[in-house]
Amino acid sequence: MSNTNHMSNTIAEYYKDELIDWNHAITFHDEEISELEKKLGEVIRRNGIIDIASKVEAQQKLLDQVADKFYRLQIEFQEQENVLRTDHTYIDNAFINNETEIRQAELRRKVEALEKEYISIKYDCYNFLSGTLKK
Repeated sequence: MSNTNHMSNTIAEYYKDELIDWNHAITFHDEEISELEKKLGEVIRRNGIIDIASKVEAQQKLLDQVADKFYRLQIEFQEQENVLRTDHTYIDNAFINNETEIRQAELRRKVEALEKEYISIKYDCYNFLSGTLKK
């Protein structure tokens, strides 16, 4: 493969790599969410405190909502990846249009915002779990 041919695919390949990295991060977050949900379930089983179920349910709802947002984002990643390739080959830089660049930047912004939202929900859940263990 010639160097110019390799260079011609760099933008699409970079975008593809970015999409793959984001997917890996979401897979990791989904595993964390599953673990937190198990711990929330244990709180209900072990704890006789009145009102604990509704508090657990509130935490569970936040986790479910963020997991759903991650899933929807992964669908958007797949749509973007479909734009970046023809058959099994990634498109040349010349075919990366303004719309594709804007879409990638928008996805990047969404990933950052959703990861910040998730981190806040995760640590609120940790604080909740910690607080219930003390009682």
